[in-house]
Amino acid sequence: MNKELFSNDEYREALEMLNQLMRDVEQISDADHKVLFYNVLQYFDSIHREPVLRIMKALESYPALKKEISEDETVQKLCTLYDIKTEEHPTKKEKVMDLIPVEELTYITPPKQKDWLELGNYQEFEDKKLYAKNYERVNFLVSRVGSEVFAVQNQCDGSLLPIDKGTLEDHFLICPWHGCKYDLKTGHSVNVNDKKLDTFQVEIEEDGLLKVEIAY
Repeated sequence: MNKELFSNDEYREALEMLNQLMRDVEQISDADHKVLFYNVLQYFDSIHREPVLRIMKALESYPALKKEISEDETVQKLCTLYDIKTEEHPTKKEKVMDLIPVEELTYITPPKQKDWLELGNYQEFEDKKLYAKNYERVNFLVSRVGSEVFAVQNQCDGSLLPIDKGTLEDHFLICPWHGCKYDLKTGHSVNVNDKKLDTFQVEIEEDGLLKVEIAY
């Protein structure tokens, strides 16, 4: 069996370091890098969460072993991180870090909150240019077409790949990776069946202030 990598104290220090790195990421100003980081992190979270869930489920047939494993401090923190119950009547859980709790995985759970995001005067957005944005870990893009402004998810349906490097033909967005052609007005693909982008409500106030309603 492999040697343990950390003591409990070192494990806590590693979690705190990861917490600090997450806080540093929040300060990244480059939208492309921030969007890519969150996409990677969301799927990194999911591919680890699923096997941990299966392991804990399999241990239900071995209650003594499950109890012994669950009492390990690092296992407790991992299960808390992934929102996994390790006992029938758990006490209030310690928050071990800020790494994308399961309720915030927007591609797994339905939106629970909505916020209006102010993006400045809409005339400052160049015509037929795609602007990548991120808010509350929701990756979306904004585009002005004439006097209209559209906001849709910055991710080709069924893929992790952002599409803000795509091309615009009138109000149609063409994915640079797969060639899917999306109508920005509805989010629906016009050349690939059953593909659709999430759309976000846009409002332009009398003074030109552009606001986008983000669900997360």
